[in-house]
Amino acid sequence: MLRRIISAMAITAAAVLVPAAVATADEYGPGEFPCTVALESAVVTVGEPFGFTITCPSLPNVTVTVDIASAGDAAAADEAVEVAGTRSVTFTLDENGEVSGTATVHAVGDYTEQVFDEDGEPLSDVYTITAVAPGAAGGDGADGGGGGLAVTGATSLPYLAAAGGLLLLGVGALVVSRIRARRS
Repeated sequence: MLRRIISAMAITAAAVLVPAAVATADEYGPGEFPCTVALESAVVTVGEPFGFTITCPSLPNVTVTVDIASAGDAAAADEAVEVAGTRSVTFTLDENGEVSGTATVHAVGDYTEQVFDEDGEPLSDVYTITAVAPGAAGGDGADGGGGGLAVTGATSLPYLAAAGGLLLLGVGALVVSRIRARRS
């Protein structure tokens, strides 16, 4: 009987610990990309320039390309974005691996910003920028507070649900083994 209890406890512990380990192993973990982008604001006003800073501490004096692309409703025309007059621009990072720039969007909607190396390989996560009409709530206009935090990371709800289900399965197996042991 003691063997069954120990076996059931080991199976339950494995069922609880494995999903918890998987929950922390998302597709992109922290530190996967060498560059980060700090946006002046994740909500910008159409027609007004906004600033951004690229930080790549492990890549000083390297040339990078910043690409801001329109998505969703704003995807009607490539001319909806200007980074130094174009849709994408190349920067050379300073000795600290940093560079700052400005961009302007010309249509309401969502945009993505990402940093690439000279070969077109991504060096940063994809950052989302939302453009609002001048004076709209959430913009930098008179009635908007401007700003907000970018949404990053992954949702862990599916992993937690799977872990909870496996925990219940393990507890059920333990109860069944105890009932069978008492009947024997």
